[in-house]
Amino acid sequence: MSGKKSLSATNLAVHQHLECDLYIHNVYNRSTTTMGSDSPSELAKAQFKRGIDWETSLYSWLDQSNLLLKVPSIPLEPQALLENILADDRRHFFITGLIFWSPNSDLKPLFDKAGTQPVILGKAKPDLLEIKRSGDGIYWRVIDAKASKHVKTSHHIQIYFYTLCLGYLLPKPFVHAPESAGVWLPPKDGFHIASPSIDDIKAVSMSLLAPALDALLFRDLPKVIGLPLERVKWHYNPLCRGCHYEPECRTRAEDHGELGSMPNISIDDAKALKDLLRDSRRASPPNPDDRLTDIEELHRLTANPSKLDGIAKSSPTVVRKAKQVLQLPKKFRPQTGSISSPTVEAARSKEIQVVPRRNYTCPRREDIAVIFSIVNDPSSPHLHGDYFYVALFSEDRSINLPASIICPAKDFIAKLARLIRSLEELEGKGSQKYTSQFYVWSTSEQALLQSHIINAALTSSAADVDIRLCIGALAQGASLLQTTFQPLLLSGALLSFLGKGRRTKAEYKTCLERMGLPTDGTVEVLRKRIDSEVRNIQDNTSRPGQEEQRREFGQLPRVVPLKREIERQLALPIPGYWDLSECVASLLQDAEDVCPTEEQIFTAYKSLDNTESVDDLLLRRNRHLYGVLRGLRVRAVSSAGHSFFVNEAKILSTNFMDICQEPHIRKLFFMQQFEVLTKLNELWQSRIDGCPEAPTLEFCSTVKGQNGPEYIFRLVSGAIDVPSTDRDYSFYDKLLVLDTDNEDVPDNLPVEALFDDLSVSGLVFPLNRYTRVYWERQHPRVQQELVVANVNNVCTDSSRRHTMVTLRTWGNWQPFLKEGAMYRLSPRLFDFNTTKILSALFEIDLLWASNYEASNGHRDVPFLQIIIDPHTLGGMPCAKKYIKTEGEIQKLFRNLKSLGNDVAGSLVLKASQHKATQRILSNRLSVIWGPPGMIILQK
Repeated sequence: MSGKKSLSATNLAVHQHLECDLYIHNVYNRSTTTMGSDSPSELAKAQFKRGIDWETSLYSWLDQSNLLLKVPSIPLEPQALLENILADDRRHFFITGLIFWSPNSDLKPLFDKAGTQPVILGKAKPDLLEIKRSGDGIYWRVIDAKASKHVKTSHHIQIYFYTLCLGYLLPKPFVHAPESAGVWLPPKDGFHIASPSIDDIKAVSMSLLAPALDALLFRDLPKVIGLPLERVKWHYNPLCRGCHYEPECRTRAEDHGELGSMPNISIDDAKALKDLLRDSRRASPPNPDDRLTDIEELHRLTANPSKLDGIAKSSPTVVRKAKQVLQLPKKFRPQTGSISSPTVEAARSKEIQVVPRRNYTCPRREDIAVIFSIVNDPSSPHLHGDYFYVALFSEDRSINLPASIICPAKDFIAKLARLIRSLEELEGKGSQKYTSQFYVWSTSEQALLQSHIINAALTSSAADVDIRLCIGALAQGASLLQTTFQPLLLSGALLSFLGKGRRTKAEYKTCLERMGLPTDGTVEVLRKRIDSEVRNIQDNTSRPGQEEQRREFGQLPRVVPLKREIERQLALPIPGYWDLSECVASLLQDAEDVCPTEEQIFTAYKSLDNTESVDDLLLRRNRHLYGVLRGLRVRAVSSAGHSFFVNEAKILSTNFMDICQEPHIRKLFFMQQFEVLTKLNELWQSRIDGCPEAPTLEFCSTVKGQNGPEYIFRLVSGAIDVPSTDRDYSFYDKLLVLDTDNEDVPDNLPVEALFDDLSVSGLVFPLNRYTRVYWERQHPRVQQELVVANVNNVCTDSSRRHTMVTLRTWGNWQPFLKEGAMYRLSPRLFDFNTTKILSALFEIDLLWASNYEASNGHRDVPFLQIIIDPHTLGGMPCAKKYIKTEGEIQKLFRNLKSLGNDVAGSLVLKASQHKATQRILSNRLSVIWGPPGMIILQK
């Protein structure tokens, strides 16, 4: 094979990016590619142009700052380079255009030391060489300009390669070798807005890179390059997109049943599966005559749960990761028979397989689907989307849908706001509002949409009312403020606020203004109006006995990325990776036309005077997106015909209650709610799948405890933390349910998924006659099939063979505990502080508002002063005097105590009290922590 026989820094960077030994083997040993196209795509050209534009901007800035030295773009000898450096008398400058040949003869001893055959390294072209003069000589440093957001591993190998070579070419000791190299990134605001800054150079220590990269360059790569082709490690995966050798690797993965014949198996995923297969072969060595492909071997292994469990005992992390990759159920019940991996079976059968998993992040239906397609030009300076096409679809032909949106970025916010208003105004028979859901194809499109709206809020000239409307409808963070869980939090905070003594009329009026309610009337009228609205909020969010009580399980995202949902619910028989066009070809085989690729759309967008073509392509793309959504819903059903999608779409709402105004308080107010929602999200995800990682308990017996009956269980699987030594506090922070097989029936949700945490999160169990009403508002199945539990003790039995768990429970079905039955124990949210915190923040915001009107700002609000201007609350100049006086007083009390004065003795401070007192006397503001849930601010 006649090969290229040299490697460039770019080759090394691509190798690091792809993590593919086969790539570097082919590059070194082949003169040309045998398959694929050498001409870059339009998208690749645009990405390359962005890098060129950044370099041009950087060089122009350096030139204007008198910091640039340009040398001829031809390979320079070391002496010529040194002469250029010495001829320039500036103390600090950068050299551009530098090209030199790698010093292969000087590098040969490093290969010899590693015991490998030398690899020929080619020309080097660093972007910049930084030069600094000082009294003891000249210091140099390699700088590479990269139009990225972050420094990557591929950048490290390039700057290390350049530095290594220049270290041999530039003479020592007059020219000093560097301790670091750097990557010059664009300004955060974009190089089209902000000027480059030397502060944006991200320095990397050469001593940190040397051990790993020396081993790669002089030990590992020569071994890889010298291997026979069939022994080189490789894996066909999403990173291979655009590689010259991709077509032949795709064919090879399919023909040989490699792991890459399954889609979206990353490098790390493949390593986990390889580890699993290695452990499987070690556990039961295969017959040498029975040679299986990786796919067939995985098929046999997943069909043998007992063998998989045996491997899990010795390699639990490997099996856990492999199960996740192969989309296997986390919990297996032997009575259900064998199991199989949908991903493996799709690759074997070449047919689409369904992943039997409930889904609460994509609705099972909506009246109106709003689908976005976004064209993003990588060479564009702002990177927030350049061209938008929004189309609306509905299966109900009686709905008069608003017109689609087709526009460039500058017009998008105004047109989108107009569309959202039209959707809110749409009504059916009997003034019935329609449900709607927004969709994009990928998470990258979702990020583009979010960033465009956020960027518009910061920099756009669009109307504030339009921007706020778009944020309310589409921004994922804002959806928290419209969920049914937020009113419960806010109503609790407002009730706490109303219950804290008498309020002034001004406070009531401010509260009503922020709730959007009238402010006329007496103090009593205002108070009752607030109280009535709070009760109304609570009634509307938790009406007992109604099926509508919990229409939404978990939380539907504002914008659903369809690709992510398809990956969760379907295993497509497509090797390596797939995008929309491949998904359409597989899922919609009867489609009338072919779905356009991203490359075709972008090429049409970049073509001048060709707007009709790109509009037609985007329309086709959106139609196919809607077809894919419908195809997903048709296929994502159980063998019994039940949909795996739990939720239905909601009526579009853009109004949210943002009752705090001071920016810092508003952020804290939001984040406190967001923290609660984050905890709930974790619980929802586990519950919707039947709490697969929850400990499993076998009921044994009942014993009489000090505070009522206690129930003894044997721990069958999982782990339970030993309770704290303080047994006086029982939080009942667990949910106990019968662990039955019918939880796997899709139309029968796990009862934990129906549990409403927030309505009882701040209550003390057991409930009393006043708080029991909140339990009666829970779903009927919750009241009949679930109890809250508290772990009283965890210990071993007399034989020390089993772990025994003692529980106290509260609920309606304790008499139905059966000896030998299996139960599962999962956590619930208990939170006694959120309501208090929100109420306190609201009070602080009202105080700030009154001070703001008096032009005092945050000066009389200590909490805000800590955040905004903490130095004003620091030490006091007279602190030493106060501390000395306090010491004298304490000495007097101690002397009186020694004389038998008990009254004076009670005034002698303990060590912790004395320390707190000194802090109070030394600072304008001190925070003294008291009992749990209580902070004393002493000013």
